[in-house]
Amino acid sequence: MNILSWLEQIEPNAPNEADLGRLSRSCKRKQKQQMSTPPASETVMDLAPDAPDAPDAPDAPDATPLVKRRRPDNIFDDNVDVDRTPRRGSGKSWSTSDRTRTSSRSSTSRTSPTKRLAKLEVAPENPVLVTQINRNDTRIPAELKTILRELDTFQSRVGIVPNYLAEEINSRAENDDDFYNFMPSTFADSDAHSATTNPDPTLSLYQILKVFESARECLNEDHAEATWNTLVHWPVFELALGSIADVAEAINPGSASSNQAEGQGHKDQVRVRGMPCTAAKLRDRTYGSKMVDYCIFVEPQPDEAAKIAEMRAKLIYINHTDYNALRRRPIVLSAESKKPGEGIRDAQLQLSIWQSAQWALLEDPLGTGGGKERPAAIPFLPGLIIQGHEWHFTASTRFKNETILWIKQPIGSTETILGIFQIVRALHHIAAWIRGIYWPWYRRAVLHLPKDNIFI
Repeated sequence: MNILSWLEQIEPNAPNEADLGRLSRSCKRKQKQQMSTPPASETVMDLAPDAPDAPDAPDAPDATPLVKRRRPDNIFDDNVDVDRTPRRGSGKSWSTSDRTRTSSRSSTSRTSPTKRLAKLEVAPENPVLVTQINRNDTRIPAELKTILRELDTFQSRVGIVPNYLAEEINSRAENDDDFYNFMPSTFADSDAHSATTNPDPTLSLYQILKVFESARECLNEDHAEATWNTLVHWPVFELALGSIADVAEAINPGSASSNQAEGQGHKDQVRVRGMPCTAAKLRDRTYGSKMVDYCIFVEPQPDEAAKIAEMRAKLIYINHTDYNALRRRPIVLSAESKKPGEGIRDAQLQLSIWQSAQWALLEDPLGTGGGKERPAAIPFLPGLIIQGHEWHFTASTRFKNETILWIKQPIGSTETILGIFQIVRALHHIAAWIRGIYWPWYRRAVLHLPKDNIFI
């Protein structure tokens, strides 16, 4: 007899009544537990706090509560970064608090930046407007028109490339069509970049080409905004302004590095620097905590630093942000960046809210509501909006009680090698405006220091 025949002859034992009773009671207990415990996606934490059928309400029934979607009471409430894209986790199940935070983030994100800007336009205090530059608009101050005209001249591409790079560029252009648009007029006069007086860093063609190829890579491979920032946008700021910290290095006389070290300018010259600051948030959360990606600031000299330390006894932070690295470095320009084809309206929202807070602080730095008689306000605050390859200068002004963000003056594109030189030249010009116009005003109006002993 084989095994299969033997198995067929075995009769299964019928379950007795005791076994059936235990099985029935076990099933009933499981059903009761499932009915009394709501699924994880319908927890009490997902209920709106004011929902009438929430279990903590006075007249709450014992029945399972209905699920309510949380609706944000304030469209400016963005303590959660609305720019962050939810990412798939490592495969672990989400906790209740994770789901609640995600639900809150989604609700806030659903309010479009266009609707939020519309609400800002009619805000009862300090309304904010975003509008395209119109040189015939009487609300644009003459000083802003001047710098717009000066930045526009760089679009002609005349004299925007340092003369000391002419030989290397002309040699490469013989076999490289990426240099197709370099003309003799593109190069500046030989004395325009004197190492003894020019505070701008000496440019390296190799570094320019690194940015150019990185920008091409980011566009072709559809890299994320963070990659654009790391590989393209921040390196452009460093090309134009130098590193955050001055670094002394052993160099050979006559080399390009030697020229760069000498080109940092007089030791008492106003030092204009840039900084990535994606984690910086506003001190005043009235209109949210919108963040920007970069700031251009002034590194204070000893007398300025002493005055700032005195003010910080009351303020703690000298700026409108509580970002620690900027607590004693006055911000001048702020920049917001996005990847190509995305988020331009949100960039305008972020920058306009950010600079509105900056204006409020500059108009009353100690929060006294008045105080000493101060010089006239600076005519405008500069800004930048960067979208992939394209760089645009912006400026915010105050008109009556309104903050107006004026957009958009093109200053160059990383799509071409010459376009990168245009951006760098524009940033050099803005830095010169900061040294010559903004910082002397800030010393008098905010720090109450004399104009003496300032080397522009």
